[in-house]
Amino acid sequence: MIDSYTRLLKAVADTGETAVADVAVTKLVRHLKSMGRMKMLPQIVRELRTIAARRNALHPRLEVASAKEVPAALKDAKTLGIAVEQVEINPSLIRGWRAQSRGRLIDRSAKQALIQIYQKVTA
Repeated sequence: MIDSYTRLLKAVADTGETAVADVAVTKLVRHLKSMGRMKMLPQIVRELRTIAARRNALHPRLEVASAKEVPAALKDAKTLGIAVEQVEINPSLIRGWRAQSRGRLIDRSAKQALIQIYQKVTA
């Protein structure tokens, strides 16, 4: 039953219309109250958070060290078949970029090279 409610809310949320989603949530809460099943609401929320976390983990990401490296990083990522909508600035990369898509990490940053040098020196 929780799975059915979760799929319903996920489908409504995927439409992107906030007014429709608000109405659906209101109706669901009203339905759960009338059936005496309000204890299911935290479980439904937990399932929705799990779905969102799973979707976010699989979503392509691109991190760059600075804003001036964004155009080159987007171009390089596109040639590798990684299409991203948003670029995150991660100053810990020092220089370069890092992309993640479909469970694959492509690291073209100076941070990775420095970590490898450090590991070779300390080993």
